[in-house]
Amino acid sequence: MSASNTLKTFASHNRSVKVSFDKPDQLTSDAGAFIGRRLLDLTGLIAMLMEGLKDSRDKRRVRHSLPELLQQVLLSFMQGWDRLRSAEALKNDPAFRVACRNQRGAKVLEAKHRLASQPTLSRTIDQLSEEPKLQHLSDTVTRLGMETIYTRNGGKRVPELVIDVDSYPVEVYGKQEGSEYNAHYRHRIYLPMVATCGPTGDVLGAELRPGAMNDARDSHKFIHRIAIAAQKHVAERIIVRADAGFNSPITYESLENDGIDYVMHLKKNKKLKTLMKKTVAKYGGSPKHCIELTYKAKSWNEAQRVVMAPKTDSKSEPEYYFLLTSLSEKECDAQSLADFYRMRGKAEAHHAEIKYASCQLSSAARPNMFEKVVKQSLGDESDSKTQDESDSKTQDESDSKTQDESDSKTQDESDSKTQDESDSKTQDESDSKTQDESDNKTQDEKATKTVRPQNAVRLLLNVMAYQLIHIGRCQMIDPDYLAPRNWPLGLPTAIEPPPTDVGPPAEPSSNGTAEANTEKHDKQMKPEPVHAPLMHVRRFRENVLKVGGRLTRHARRLHFYLAESAKKLWETFWENTWKLRWQTLCWPSLPKRC
Repeated sequence: MSASNTLKTFASHNRSVKVSFDKPDQLTSDAGAFIGRRLLDLTGLIAMLMEGLKDSRDKRRVRHSLPELLQQVLLSFMQGWDRLRSAEALKNDPAFRVACRNQRGAKVLEAKHRLASQPTLSRTIDQLSEEPKLQHLSDTVTRLGMETIYTRNGGKRVPELVIDVDSYPVEVYGKQEGSEYNAHYRHRIYLPMVATCGPTGDVLGAELRPGAMNDARDSHKFIHRIAIAAQKHVAERIIVRADAGFNSPITYESLENDGIDYVMHLKKNKKLKTLMKKTVAKYGGSPKHCIELTYKAKSWNEAQRVVMAPKTDSKSEPEYYFLLTSLSEKECDAQSLADFYRMRGKAEAHHAEIKYASCQLSSAARPNMFEKVVKQSLGDESDSKTQDESDSKTQDESDSKTQDESDSKTQDESDSKTQDESDSKTQDESDSKTQDESDNKTQDEKATKTVRPQNAVRLLLNVMAYQLIHIGRCQMIDPDYLAPRNWPLGLPTAIEPPPTDVGPPAEPSSNGTAEANTEKHDKQMKPEPVHAPLMHVRRFRENVLKVGGRLTRHARRLHFYLAESAKKLWETFWENTWKLRWQTLCWPSLPKRC
């Protein structure tokens, strides 16, 4: 045991303890890579990605295939290695090498089958940042999430699907293209937009957006694309649920034209505040129940149904917010609609987990200063050399001409010629300098433009990694918890017709006051959601994926001895996973896999 790989007397309380770092190919800290590889094979994600990707590299110089590179990136993100430079730390990890490579037997641990380096992985990200491939990655995220829902329902379409749309900040360091300072978050950020299945947390889509972009700007394209795909493949009915940042007339009209319902929070304005004051005045106080209203903004073509709902956390005087919906009163009364919107809190919790699981994006593009300095120095030397030659040539010509002609005439011609050459030289130097600055600026802009697509690729790959983790942690519980029949999706209809307009407060009954009757009605109408006891992403990584182990080689097999603390969780995962039968969807514009 070499002294350089051993820390003697590492524990101060017990001087007989030593810590050594030799034999890295026999120990692993990422045995959970086997679970990640099992999820990749189960979902067919790599095959799904390769349906729309083509390796443009020279096959004669390729050591690592594109599927193996994708496996390495996705597994490293699942294990929590949030940067590609972690490839150097994982190159000797036996479990990670076996999980990432497709070779069989003990030969996978030979030196020639080592994992790809960080530069190779970075070039892979560059290759995926082209526009057609980037769009395919986005479609793959949507397809993976919908196939998960389709599989949980036994290969059948679900009756109802709620799509929650929200954005979350991703802090960046450096002036990356598209990142801007956001006064609300007080940091320079990206503001990606994510769509999830509300009851289950499956990711249905993601899009990288600038840090200061308004949520409603161009969000209708993203929402419409996800909703149409879900309506076509997995659900009979779609309900889009979003906060005040995503409501816009374009979004309403596009969803209504395709028969997609929505429930969205409305931003308060002067007209809504005036309407709220009139409503409170007509009720003679501050009502604590939801009220049906009709409202029309200037940008709307017609009046829409709006529900004024009190905030549940208000203690004294209740504060109100407004909900805009395409659902009729027969489908869902005012109180049930407010309860349905409040269930969005579960989706926000899933979005927080997606943010936690997402890695940091790449650093900002910087100009190649070495080439710039070398080019500038060479340009200065060339200019000085040209200046010397021009001065010497001018001096020789002037001397020879002075011998043949008169002094006055020679002097006039020499001065005139020198002035012309000086003006010409100044113009050439100015043109050359302007051209160099233009070339440098164009090169810097070209380098900067490659950052945004790379960050978009990283975001989509991280979202895929999160979805795989989500599928894995769902296997740790009873599959019936996530069955569609237990989703809190069914919108309850009113037993009695609710009041359609503002009116006087309800008269107290013999059983109690009007507030007591309202609470009884709320309790009767509110659906009973079933919350699946899912493990948090952090706990799943720590207890299931980040497991230590030791490798023992035999003649024809590799035997990994893992920590006993993960025994029960791993047994539950393998038992439930082998029972799962993955269902695929026939996705448009791609070869049929079903």
